[in-house]
Amino acid sequence: MTSSGNSDGLEVGMVVAWTLSSNPSDNYLECNGQGVDKNKYPKLYALMHNTPDYRGVFLRGLGGNSAALGALQGDAIRNITASTYTTSPPQAASFEWGHGAFSIFDVGAQSVEPSGAYYSYIGRGLNFDASRVVPTAEENRPINKAVRYFIKAK
Repeated sequence: MTSSGNSDGLEVGMVVAWTLSSNPSDNYLECNGQGVDKNKYPKLYALMHNTPDYRGVFLRGLGGNSAALGALQGDAIRNITASTYTTSPPQAASFEWGHGAFSIFDVGAQSVEPSGAYYSYIGRGLNFDASRVVPTAEENRPINKAVRYFIKAK
């Protein structure tokens, strides 16, 4: 036993990352928002009536740009910038670049002069594609490995 009376040295309310699919001892509850049984876990119940729900979120140390202690902070990405350049008006022959997330592409088009004459020209289009400069997915996320979070309940 430690001086705090806990055989594992952890205080009630401490959270641990668990890397196994099996659950730890009955002394821990999974951090999935479940209610805390006040008769079975009176010390934890005195701290909170539900476990925190840490499923699918990243835990972040307090300070810097973090939200307040215990607050859920929404996702965000850093700004993605790009630029383009042209040497002359679009209707004239020009040399164009796309930098960063921008790319230039050719567009075929037709136009009618006021006299009714037709002429064809090749136009330029501009694409914005963040995947040209950063890895992309259906979500914003840092490099990660999944764990399960448990809270010391007794």
